[in-house]
Amino acid sequence: MALCGMVANITQLLGVDLFGLISMIEKAAQTVSQNEEACRRITDRASMIKNRLEQLQQVSRSFEHLEMWKPMKGLKSTLRRAYRLIIGYQHSSYMYKFCCGSDLAKEFEGKLVGDLGQFQLLADPSGTSVLDLTKFGFSQLAHATNYFSLENKIGFGGSSYVYKGQLKMGLEVAVKRASYEGKIPFKHFQNEIELIPKLQHANIVKLQGYCIRKGERILVFEYMPNGSLDSFIYEGKARESLEWPKRRQIIEGIAQGAKYLHQLCEPHIIHGDLKPGNILLDSDFIPKICDFGISKALKPGADEDCTGIVTGSRGFIAPEYIRQGCLSKKSDVYSFGVTLLQIISRKRLPPPPLELSAESRHYGPLNKWAWDLCAAGELLEFIDPSLHDKRQNAEIMRWVKIALLCVQEDPEKRPSMSDVLEMLGSEDDIQIQPSRPAYY
Repeated sequence: MALCGMVANITQLLGVDLFGLISMIEKAAQTVSQNEEACRRITDRASMIKNRLEQLQQVSRSFEHLEMWKPMKGLKSTLRRAYRLIIGYQHSSYMYKFCCGSDLAKEFEGKLVGDLGQFQLLADPSGTSVLDLTKFGFSQLAHATNYFSLENKIGFGGSSYVYKGQLKMGLEVAVKRASYEGKIPFKHFQNEIELIPKLQHANIVKLQGYCIRKGERILVFEYMPNGSLDSFIYEGKARESLEWPKRRQIIEGIAQGAKYLHQLCEPHIIHGDLKPGNILLDSDFIPKICDFGISKALKPGADEDCTGIVTGSRGFIAPEYIRQGCLSKKSDVYSFGVTLLQIISRKRLPPPPLELSAESRHYGPLNKWAWDLCAAGELLEFIDPSLHDKRQNAEIMRWVKIALLCVQEDPEKRPSMSDVLEMLGSEDDIQIQPSRPAYY
């Protein structure tokens, strides 16, 4: 029996027409004049569900499994409630729409993603996900990480902890477990499990598998022996091992990975949180971009995603994203520029005597220092003293200028990642003079 027919049989038994519900949501959203952005987010998620169900038609595994009924019902219920919400936008009072619409939309957006995740993962009883990821058992990962011991913990973020693990066959892995304290939105987990397996590039981290059980959300990645880039920049880890050739390799690798996300993969992706902490280093110091929890997959022909919701890491967020809520490819370029400044200077902050605005102290601390030194012809002062060498000073100072082009206030003046790579690979002087940087 064809998979499409299997899905149809289950939906008929449950009295559900998921595709019909999604079409109703899409049509209703076209007639709403208030809370248009909130409706758009709900509609985007509903369309994502439709696309995922259509992709499932290409999988040969059976859906005739009793465990599928509950998530199917949950998905149907959430879609119906989302449809009623959009209809409510057409008839409710202005104050209700203004005060409650956006919050309700966010709630449904997350609920739709969660229901889709449960449906998608249970849709594969044989143990492999739609995207051919390994489905690990919780006990298997607990054993691999010495039961998530402190000794095995190698990293943490606002919403997860990362542990080193060793599987029975001897393969070392990095196990990313959602933090209960952080109350991670399920959509971050779903985002990574949807996006990363599609990305095939030497400078993008590889996702090996996942585990989902009740409140547990765990992702399993390839293990990176040299950890994250920020441990070398901020913590002085193996200082002698980060001579300029290695830093050059790291910078070029990050740029290659970002160019791939922006131009070469489908759909194009905005990472949204490029920074040293999200750059992992393998045994040869080849950089791998990681953490796609807040990344955005762009619609065909689009260069930005405007949700009005600002996420990311302080110090790496482009000014227009903060002001307008629009995340663009040029936002990633800004983050790359800040990362480049930190790699070269090996600093987060400029020297204490430098006077900074309140905004600059929070979001662009190195921009002013680098730009002032560049204008004064004293860029050598910006460079990490351990890199000072007449044979490489000219190249490093040229790369500081490239970073300053990336952190310009006006996103239209920033280069694309393709342009950045071209400048990094050229020995010619930078002819374009960087304009005043953001957060000056």
